[in-house]
Amino acid sequence: MLREVDIVDAHQHFINLPDLAYPWIDSRPPALTALLSNYYDAARRYLPHDYRAQVDGIPVTASVGCEFGAADGVAEAVWVQQCADRVGVPNAFIAAAQLESDDLADVLARYRDLPVVQAVRQPLYWADDPGKRLGARGDYLSDPAWLRGFEKVADGGFVWDLLVYDEQLPGAHELIAAFPDTTFVLEAVGWPVDLTAEGFSRWEERLGAVSRFPNVVLKFQGIALIFGTSPDAIGRWIRTALRIFGAGRCMFASHYPIDHLLWDSDTMVSTVQAALDDLSSAEQALFFGDTARRVYRLPAR
Repeated sequence: MLREVDIVDAHQHFINLPDLAYPWIDSRPPALTALLSNYYDAARRYLPHDYRAQVDGIPVTASVGCEFGAADGVAEAVWVQQCADRVGVPNAFIAAAQLESDDLADVLARYRDLPVVQAVRQPLYWADDPGKRLGARGDYLSDPAWLRGFEKVADGGFVWDLLVYDEQLPGAHELIAAFPDTTFVLEAVGWPVDLTAEGFSRWEERLGAVSRFPNVVLKFQGIALIFGTSPDAIGRWIRTALRIFGAGRCMFASHYPIDHLLWDSDTMVSTVQAALDDLSSAEQALFFGDTARRVYRLPAR
């Protein structure tokens, strides 16, 4: 059954050590090891051939690479374009952007010259618990300078990958509504901070509210990192998310190499498929491939 599905992996990373610097590897912020105790086992050189080896057992026909905290986002994107030209991986790229920076216009101009770059992102994850703060500040969504930067992103026609916890979602509504022609990809199924029954209910409500904006699409990366790997652990979360958004607005993603620390590719796909076994073949095609092709502007297979 696995090989009957056209998989577009909508989110995976590369690490080009030692050619690029990655401050998070050098500084080892505790928020990452709080997520996963052996997170830094993945903090090593990880190139397209390493990724291909790890997904060899599943029918991945295209992939979307994502920036991974390199000190120089433009240099990272240029290198990824070289990989795409040389070996055909990845097929699209989500580049880094600091929307409040003075050189944002120049950075976006460089990205427009790189065909592989289809989207940009900036970590906005912020919580009361300092151990969950993966963004630099908690006020970006209300900061005038940051919002002016977002106008440049929208004018450039980029997809915006939105990195917020579920409790931050209400604060993102105004931004999403203000840019109806920009596609927002909500990463990590709207990352629920609280995994209790009460937390599930709040996440479900928040996800339902943001789903009312037609320009929001949901990405299922980091499932193992957030929920664990057992069907019982992930099942209700991914089934609920897919019910709220529909397969035509949901995308499968591996989040490799991080989630490869938790499960191999065959287990990953078979577990997700088992949790979504009531999907029709057309819905599976959307979830595992076609939605990502549309959102990240990949050619049809």
